[in-house]
Amino acid sequence: MDNNNSGVAIRRTSSSIISPTNSTTSNIPVEDDEYGEDFDLSISSHKRKQSGIPLEVAEGMTGGRASMEPSLDQIADDEEEGFISERRQSLPRIQSSSRLSSFPRPASPIPEFDEIFDGENRRFKYASSIKFLSTRNILILAFITVLAIVITIHTPSQPDPGVDVSRPVEADAPTEDGESHFEDVGPGLEFYTEVDHVRYYKSPDKMKEMKSEGPTPADRELGGMHVFKNVCLTNNIDAMSYENNPTTSLRGLIYFTRDQEHNSQRCVPCSNSENMDRWDGTYEDETVVKHKCGMNGLHTMYATSAGDWSSCILEDENTQLMKKFGQTQTPTSVTSVHFFQAPTFLLQFNAFDMESALFDMLMTYLPFWKKYEMNEFPFTSLISHSVKGCISHSHHPFCELLHQMAAFWEVQDLSWESNENTLYCYKTLYYNQVGYNRNLEHEGHVTKEVFGGLRENLFNRFGLPRRRTVEAREKAAAIEGQDLLGTKIILYDKTSRDETHWTDMEAVITEAKSLDKYKDVTFVVVKDFDDLSVAHQARTFNEADAVVMVHGQHMANAIYAVDGTSFVGVGCSGTVPLIGNPRFMELMDSSYKHVSKCIEDNEDETEACTVCQDDDHFTMTLPAFEKMIDDVMAK
Repeated sequence: MDNNNSGVAIRRTSSSIISPTNSTTSNIPVEDDEYGEDFDLSISSHKRKQSGIPLEVAEGMTGGRASMEPSLDQIADDEEEGFISERRQSLPRIQSSSRLSSFPRPASPIPEFDEIFDGENRRFKYASSIKFLSTRNILILAFITVLAIVITIHTPSQPDPGVDVSRPVEADAPTEDGESHFEDVGPGLEFYTEVDHVRYYKSPDKMKEMKSEGPTPADRELGGMHVFKNVCLTNNIDAMSYENNPTTSLRGLIYFTRDQEHNSQRCVPCSNSENMDRWDGTYEDETVVKHKCGMNGLHTMYATSAGDWSSCILEDENTQLMKKFGQTQTPTSVTSVHFFQAPTFLLQFNAFDMESALFDMLMTYLPFWKKYEMNEFPFTSLISHSVKGCISHSHHPFCELLHQMAAFWEVQDLSWESNENTLYCYKTLYYNQVGYNRNLEHEGHVTKEVFGGLRENLFNRFGLPRRRTVEAREKAAAIEGQDLLGTKIILYDKTSRDETHWTDMEAVITEAKSLDKYKDVTFVVVKDFDDLSVAHQARTFNEADAVVMVHGQHMANAIYAVDGTSFVGVGCSGTVPLIGNPRFMELMDSSYKHVSKCIEDNEDETEACTVCQDDDHFTMTLPAFEKMIDDVMAK
């Protein structure tokens, strides 16, 4: 800015020294030589020297204006101040003038810098060698130092090297993109690695104590589905080798509470010998294990923590009692825990029996499926220990049915490792009670409308050729110019399997084909449905007007048959299969007839019955076969 009438600019340096180009500052002596060996030396006024402000040196003078920069260190001791004062007083002074810029500068009368200060006594440095000590640079250096101190203070200390904080290394466990968490929960330190809403614990001791809750109804209007909080699941490995009716539908539920901590059998589940249809029911084994048994498919065990349960089941008395009950559980020794944070559905069914799976699982789940698909599923993930990857990639017949009907839409199918050391726990678990509606005794739970909608869905997804209802088939036949004459009967004898089978089925069919009354009947024999894909099995049942077969799991394919289909179960036992339930036949708009062992060898041959060599092999006379087929065609 302009400071006087002469238009001379006044510039202040970082040390507040006035520029020597100002004529008002004639008392400031300036060294005339150029920067380097000939540089300008500026000395403050008497007043500045008395105040103790250090001397400063100008780097150069351009266009008659001196550029003044901080140059010399503060002289701290008295001896140095005396030495400098003497030298200053010996320097001749020249008057700084605003007119200096107009004339060549005369030779300076001021001695050379090296002449004033020889190498031995030089006590300060040239300004060019210490520019970093400017006020600006000092402030930057101070800021960096303070920042480093703050970062050091706020960096968390590393865990005790004696504590193993590594996440469990397992085949299917994620190894990247996780977050580690420490949480102070009292006497111990909780540590886990969380990936995709799953907490991985290296040891059950690293978990904080949990408190279980439930069961509570998943829906107040619908029964059969329950919600648990903070529980773990185990697998019954004895159930898959049961002599009669092996199953994959049994789980152990670890319920965390301190109410049972003094019960030495708290970790032992009840046997599977009773029908436990209610969680709060009273069952015989409670007198042995001294706690509640749970419900069908989910047998309760109690513990204060995952580590407590693991220690409890390893006690010899408890191990032997679990074997006696046929309730040996895995994992047998817990070394790691997977704790699922997202709401999870437990998909549980008997993978060895398609018919049981249909009635034990699907007939309970159907009304919930209908409600959730119209709104929103309350769970975001699903786990099945019955069949691994049931919804995502399995070709098991029941899993394929669930997949085709979009039973769970975009719910994630969780993976799990087959080992005896990892325990699976759930913050929120939805349990579709096994067998809740097995016999369709809960009136209105599965309506004809809901069941018909399911079948229509499956017919479309599998691309089945025949329409579901009689009216739809008649309409399609009229449009296509076809008639509905003729009858197609599917027969299955199971001769290729080590089960009950019909030993002379093909022979009696050959005899029946020679009869005129069956000239419009097509008999189709299936040796083994297991050799057919799920889609092929569905199509076979869809094309049949009647199905005659030895009782077995493949009767569940009835769900793909059209309305009005006649079903016949044959064998030696008088036990009616699940599809023979009159309520199920009403949902199907179909009929069922059961053919079993003849009474007194059926001497008059007027009854459709079987001749049994033993419990697993039977035959049928031609008159008995005719009676059975005639009854089918009459319907």
